[in-house]
Amino acid sequence: MVKHIDVDEFVKQRQDEITGLVNTALNRAGEIVQQRVSAGEVNPTMQDVLPLLLYEVLVTNTVATLRLVAEMINSEGNPGNSGMDH
Repeated sequence: MVKHIDVDEFVKQRQDEITGLVNTALNRAGEIVQQRVSAGEVNPTMQDVLPLLLYEVLVTNTVATLRLVAEMINSEGNPGNSGMDH
């Protein structure tokens, strides 16, 4: 069975949620970096902070992306489910 998923429509309907997830990823990464700098685990230099910041943003954003993809697939594939009740 082939499923057609309208990604553009899904993104359009969830634009605020997606923006919120991006902001959450950035905030979480900033907090983790701040904690590690405060604990002395990381030097407060761009050279040391940027790789950690990038890593934390990517991890958080990847998890959020996978959750959205699962929601998109599940909502589009279930009869009677418009995908809007999550």
